[in-house]
Amino acid sequence: MGLLPTFSSPITPEWRGNTSSSDMNKNFEEILYDLNSIFAEAASLVVELNDMESRIRHEASALSSRMYAVSGLITSYERGVNASGYKMLHEDFFLTKNIAWPTDLTAENRCIVNTEFGTVTLPVNNSFSKVYTVKLSDNTVYQAPDLKAEVTTIDEDGVVKMEEKNTLNAFDNDETTVWERKVKFNRDYVKSEVECRLKITLPSMSNPYVNKVYIKPYPEGTVDVTAFTYDTLTSQDNVLSTFPTDGENNIPSKMYSFNNIQPTVFNIDFRQQNSALEDDYKTFVYGAKEIGIEKVEYKSSGKIGVELSLPDYETGLFRYITSLDTDPDYDNSIYKISLYPTKANFNSDTPAWTSANTTISANNKLDISAYITSSVWILVEMTQTTGNTDSPLLDSITITYTTT
Repeated sequence: MGLLPTFSSPITPEWRGNTSSSDMNKNFEEILYDLNSIFAEAASLVVELNDMESRIRHEASALSSRMYAVSGLITSYERGVNASGYKMLHEDFFLTKNIAWPTDLTAENRCIVNTEFGTVTLPVNNSFSKVYTVKLSDNTVYQAPDLKAEVTTIDEDGVVKMEEKNTLNAFDNDETTVWERKVKFNRDYVKSEVECRLKITLPSMSNPYVNKVYIKPYPEGTVDVTAFTYDTLTSQDNVLSTFPTDGENNIPSKMYSFNNIQPTVFNIDFRQQNSALEDDYKTFVYGAKEIGIEKVEYKSSGKIGVELSLPDYETGLFRYITSLDTDPDYDNSIYKISLYPTKANFNSDTPAWTSANTTISANNKLDISAYITSSVWILVEMTQTTGNTDSPLLDSITITYTTT
């Protein structure tokens, strides 16, 4: 959003002298130019403000829907936990406040916490975007000139009006510019969903490999991705290996990690099942804030620690840990887990339990009452499968417990 232009400096007529018509004409021309510039800038500001208002309105509506869904999920968790008689602590990775690092763990061996996606990956040696480059001196983003992103309709039958922003807005490393597709129907038209396909033709590149893709949908949490395929020079319609076969509904910002592929084209099918009245039209809004396509070089292993503390309202201390779960499930191979009852144990790597031991459960509780502690520390060691180029992803850690 730019600033309004300043006026030019007018030519001042001589005091009690002759008035120059050419000077007056020049002054009027400059004033007219300034007025035109102001009107043009004001019109541009109005467009930007309207775009901003539309984005905020749609994102706020989507956030409201997600909060309602989360409140129901929390209620179901509470009922389940209360029924079991156990209490629960859950840590995902949208925030970093509970992240803890052992004192002897070097920075290069620390896993990466991707708060945008709420997930943890292996440490990164290097990464390269396949759709833009960034000038290091001033962080200017240069989009690949031969990148193409084209939309085709899958199911928008009956549309009476369609408004769409530039699809390349989803590939500029700027979430304030979005690819937005507004599909409008008569207000009483019977239509429950719309669907389209975004075909992304990748630019030519010296390194053809890709092993990471992320999608930041718009509006976040209300858009479905029903299919995610890619073409290579020798095959078409290959399904992305880590994308669910049934698709994903109401996705938040999501990252996919997979072994190296050499795609020339990605095809992503977007669906919107939510509509609202807008300008007296039944309107479906969908698109993407950002789509990232990258080649990432991961280290072969890394560690991340989490400190889980009793809530302030708890008056007791930990007695039993009655379960410990991760998403994905730990396996003592790709995901190795250790639990520590004190910070000193955590820093000296003296665990009270590891994933090599018998699984913690209601029938095999871990008694830590002797440590007189209100916090526990959990360390996860992640290891890349031999021969792979992807990273395992860690989405959450959950424990249930009792107190003294």
